[in-house]
Amino acid sequence: MVVLSLLVISSFGLVLSSCKEDEPSVPAQLSFSQTEMTVNEADGVIEIEIVLDKPAPEDIEITWELDGTALDKVSSSSNYDYEITSDYLETVIEKGETTGIIEIQLYSDLADEIDETIEIKIDDVDSDRIEITRDDEIEITVQQEDGLYILLEWGVGEGEEYEDVDMDLFFWAETTAGELVATNYRTNNGSFYTNLNGSYSSPEYFFVPTAGFDDGTFGTSYNYYEGSEEEMNFKVTFIEYIDGEFEPEANRDSFTGTYTLDNINPWDDETIGTEPVLAQTFEKSGSTYSNFSSPININATGSRTRGSSLKTADDFRRQRTIDQAPLKSREKN
Repeated sequence: MVVLSLLVISSFGLVLSSCKEDEPSVPAQLSFSQTEMTVNEADGVIEIEIVLDKPAPEDIEITWELDGTALDKVSSSSNYDYEITSDYLETVIEKGETTGIIEIQLYSDLADEIDETIEIKIDDVDSDRIEITRDDEIEITVQQEDGLYILLEWGVGEGEEYEDVDMDLFFWAETTAGELVATNYRTNNGSFYTNLNGSYSSPEYFFVPTAGFDDGTFGTSYNYYEGSEEEMNFKVTFIEYIDGEFEPEANRDSFTGTYTLDNINPWDDETIGTEPVLAQTFEKSGSTYSNFSSPININATGSRTRGSSLKTADDFRRQRTIDQAPLKSREKN
């Protein structure tokens, strides 16, 4: 009787064991490690984690899609905000691992922007042993970084309506050789704005990111490109932007200047010299911009470049009469 009971119990155990082996395994759960993230434009490379709740049973390939207000390099060949530097739109979690990485390079620029977003959504996974959870999306908020605004205004005084005046703001950076040169837009060492828009309305401005430049000396040019005002007044203000806030007016550095027709200087004319006329200089040390030179340097002729072939104001007036073209018909970068 005892032997029979043992046999019955043993058989029952085998049946239970067989039932367990036949039960389907629970799929591994796939999700983002977090669904929200806030970064700074100057943070450089950031990593986004896609995770499993247990080791991958095999190499798995995850596809995902991009959205949001920030522009990636693939969808926008210029003026992009970030670049996917890992595999584009796909991530692999290797067998036995639990984490896959999406690597994103953020780019600083000289544009002032409201907060932008990068949205990533898991689209599919190539294994039926993996289940995508509801945490399948992440929104990354990219905040504007700290920096310095350089604001050029004209026609801002009482009774000053400079309808035909076009001014341009130029920003120069010191090289390792100690020379001031025009900054380049998206050069190999950064993403800086140089291409200025023709504008007959004030103001023009730059945003200079604190993280975008090494310590050193910088310069500005305030170009009187075109107009008929013999005494053309303008104002330049340097405003720091820190932790999402503008410095109060009491902490801002403002300067005024006056140009005559002799300062008109269409710098994109090939016959004009290329040596820059610096109106002001200043310095960067750490996160601080200071030592703004004063007063504004007003050159005898020209306001952007100087050279032996620089034309006079009379030359410009004569050429304008010959061309008989409206001032605003010209397209200029």
